[in-house]
Amino acid sequence: MARFLKDKQKSKGAAPGSLIFIGKQKIETPSITIIKYNQDIFESETVNSINKIEDYLSDQYITWISIHGLHDITLIEQLGQKFNLNSLFMEDILNTDERPKFMDDENHLYVIMKSMYIDDEVNKFHVDQVSIIVGKNYLISFQESPKDNFNDILKRIKDGRTRIRALSTDYLCYAMMDTLVDHYIYNIETLGSYIEEQEQEITENGKEIIEKIYHFKTELAYIRKNVRPVKELISRFLVSDSELINERTYNYLKDLEGLTTQALEVIEIYHSMISDQQNSYNANISNSVNDVMKVLTIFSAIFIPLTFIAGIYGMNFQHMPFLEGRFSYYILCIIMICLALFMLIYFKKKKWL
Repeated sequence: MARFLKDKQKSKGAAPGSLIFIGKQKIETPSITIIKYNQDIFESETVNSINKIEDYLSDQYITWISIHGLHDITLIEQLGQKFNLNSLFMEDILNTDERPKFMDDENHLYVIMKSMYIDDEVNKFHVDQVSIIVGKNYLISFQESPKDNFNDILKRIKDGRTRIRALSTDYLCYAMMDTLVDHYIYNIETLGSYIEEQEQEITENGKEIIEKIYHFKTELAYIRKNVRPVKELISRFLVSDSELINERTYNYLKDLEGLTTQALEVIEIYHSMISDQQNSYNANISNSVNDVMKVLTIFSAIFIPLTFIAGIYGMNFQHMPFLEGRFSYYILCIIMICLALFMLIYFKKKKWL
């Protein structure tokens, strides 16, 4: 199955809102971590059952429920029932090929985005789905793999002097989105440095360089597929009139929208650059072929009259002029050499060589 579209055979014909896991299992057992905080307290604990989550919910502090691993459908279903979550969004959480999107209802905000990281050994991007549900005093995040994209946010929460400890769940959601977009820009710049470095290799007419060009072109298309919808997501976030969104959070979201626009612009720049490199490579190949054809054409042009002369004196007539002459062979060789030299001098004067 291609990277751009995952196998959805299992969900074929299923009713809307059916909970079916689509994707690759990236963790053996899902983990649940609960972080609760306000300006005065911070606690973090790993639990093995969602039944314990209710003990951590309170209007006195923010509760962040962090879940790693999406393949446990029963766990996702129980969460949906416990928090009265939108069934269509719960279906989207389990579909790891879902397009980045924003939804809201009376009690919740729903966000789906992608986290990405690059494998430096093969210069290949890997994408995980991140889903976020925002409630009045709690936030639930879902991540595909054990890799935690929000360690920096957790460090900020631990540091009681940061803004995030004083603000509500909508700001925590913004901080997560901002972190993911920062990762986009960092990884795009990493890929861009590889693209820029290969500029000097374009003159090489080897198979390896064109394979690199096509590889980077595919990676850029894959990145663009996952980043482009984020701008639409943020735009819908900005026009939402949900009571869960604080007025000052809109200012942060506008800044995030600009950051996303910057990421998309950089993608387009590198896409144009890789297309120019492909055109330059093709032009170099064409020039090389033209140089070879020019040399072959010159040699052909030189040997055509020589072949003509040799053909005439190679005929099997009994009576031909100069055939019986003592120096005829040498004279003919000298004539052919002089003719070849004359043509070479003429081609050089015309700058065809």
